[in-house]
Amino acid sequence: MRLLADLRASLLGLGLAVRLDEAMPGLLVATANPGLFVWVFVGASGRTFTWRRDDSKHPVDDVPGAAGKVARFVTAQAGQLNGSANDHFD
Repeated sequence: MRLLADLRASLLGLGLAVRLDEAMPGLLVATANPGLFVWVFVGASGRTFTWRRDDSKHPVDDVPGAAGKVARFVTAQAGQLNGSANDHFD
């Protein structure tokens, strides 16, 4: 949870809307498309942040780098390759 909280803080600093989901540990990162999000979680190995069907990863020991990659993905893809969410972001 600490790693996710650190990544959340970095993503918020980049101006993204992000919510930490403690029930199923991960981050919901809002996209430009209402109701679509990018789901970011710590991989099973505990060594990488992972998003988009397990093919996008970045080491957990580089939180700013991971935040930058997630932000670029969210901007470039607008979340179209990810699931939809009924949750609202504050």
